[in-house]
Amino acid sequence: MDRRTMVRAAPVAAAVLLLAAACGGSDSTSSASGSGGAAAAPPSMAAASSVGTGEGQLNIIAWAGYAEDGSNDKTVDWVTPFEKQTGCQVNVKIGNTSDEMVTLMKTGQYDGVSASGDATLRLIYSGDVAPVNTDLVPNYASVAPFLKDRAWNSVVVIW
Repeated sequence: MDRRTMVRAAPVAAAVLLLAAACGGSDSTSSASGSGGAAAAPPSMAAASSVGTGEGQLNIIAWAGYAEDGSNDKTVDWVTPFEKQTGCQVNVKIGNTSDEMVTLMKTGQYDGVSASGDATLRLIYSGDVAPVNTDLVPNYASVAPFLKDRAWNSVVVIW
């Protein structure tokens, strides 16, 4: 029986979508270390079916300005309110290029990335990111439509 699975890794929304996995935990223990090259189809991976106990921290790679914590400009701080509301410590590594972001994600030390479209697809096809079960993201409906289900951040696979 074929099952249809959508792999989503929206560049700007990736950090938001993966917050539930890193700070909220997951019953999925799948972790892949991809081969590095694009394949005909992404590896078969199951999306998490529930959110479990959190790790208490989120390690993300982001473009400069994507995960501001007030250290550059006190009036621009999205991270601190999230940390206070959730108790989840956010650790941000600035990525300077798509290649650097892909290399860093392949280490397995990061929970999410605000990757460019080409980097996002490389991560999907190499198996270095897992499908996101958007049903587990309470505010997914409020993510801007232009960030969802695009050719540069989503892949539909029939297994």
